Amino acid sequence: MKKVLLLIALTIISSISAYAQDEISFIYLNGSNTNTIESKEDFIKGVEKLHTQIIKNFSNDELINEKMFEKGKYKINSIPYSFYWGDLSKDDIETIKEDFDFMKKISPKPANYVRNFIAMCLHDAIWVSKMENMYPIIKKLHSKVIEENKQNNKVVLVGYSAGTFIVQQYLSLKAPIIKFKEEILKRPNIKQEFKDYISNKDIKDTCVDAVFNTNLITYNIEHNFTFEDDFESYKTKIDNLNKETEEQCMPQGALAGGINYASPYALFYSNLFDPNYKMHEIMAMSYKYIVENNMFWLTVNYSDDPLGFPVSKNVNFDEIKNITNLQINPNGGFVYDKSDKPSRRTFVMAHLAYFKTAKRYAKIVTEAYKEGYKHFYMTNNE
Repeated sequence: MKKVLLLIALTIISSISAYAQDEISFIYLNGSNTNTIESKEDFIKGVEKLHTQIIKNFSNDELINEKMFEKGKYKINSIPYSFYWGDLSKDDIETIKEDFDFMKKISPKPANYVRNFIAMCLHDAIWVSKMENMYPIIKKLHSKVIEENKQNNKVVLVGYSAGTFIVQQYLSLKAPIIKFKEEILKRPNIKQEFKDYISNKDIKDTCVDAVFNTNLITYNIEHNFTFEDDFESYKTKIDNLNKETEEQCMPQGALAGGINYASPYALFYSNLFDPNYKMHEIMAMSYKYIVENNMFWLTVNYSDDPLGFPVSKNVNFDEIKNITNLQINPNGGFVYDKSDKPSRRTFVMAHLAYFKTAKRYAKIVTEAYKEGYKHFYMTNNE
């Protein structure tokens, strides 16, 4: 009898395991000036509405099931995570409002209206782009990514408006984009004793945060790496690098992708895909990481959103190799901008329409995934 019960139990367990799926959790980051209780509540409600439509559209798409869900290995976590940071800039906004109250006394009304509009729309994008403000947010976000990874879940970061800056910087700082040993051995200006010391070391792929925290690497004025040049200090830091990597970097494969929307990011980096633009090393390595790790990286704005700035040109696989000047192995990852669909709202309301038009917007994001993959891998330069 005991053997029969044990056999039944094992059969049930194996059956559950066969159908068990790991999850892809969507983390939604808010945008500018959502620094009141009411705006936070509205953001959470909007996220829940949008997430329901994302699940519906993604789950019914053949390409997404094959690539993102890895043929049934993953499904989307039904519960969205609203990563709210708007309250952190509240004191700055209050100071600006006080300044505007003063300006009303000395400035013409039209000028004051335009000044107020610009400040309220762009303040948080500028505020969060300063690393002293952004880094604590990134640390908190990293804790959430690690928490999901421990549950065998992957993560998709979804950044709205100023939240897109956090999404982009998280990838640059926390993804293990640096093959440190390889970088040391291939650079002609690195001393031979440094190369000899690292040649037999097992060094994990690491991230910008880890190598900066160990002071193994710094940045020069052209945004390229400069390396530690004191040998004794170098040995100690190399010996600590794997530990620092484990603490500071996201695990390999933890990030499934990113979606940026209502995004002003391209306004600050408008020359990103200019063929004459010399992409700095961190950004180049980030794009290599996306492509080689089956990630998708989408920007999906409404065309009538005055604060959603599209990338001027979508690139294919061959073009991104040329721009980054890196050897990249195609593995399903891609980057794509789709900003050609209107919100069907007035342009004044278009920036706020993504949650209100969740059903329409989720369909456009799904289209962006399919178009992006096809363009990246199936478009030639001829």
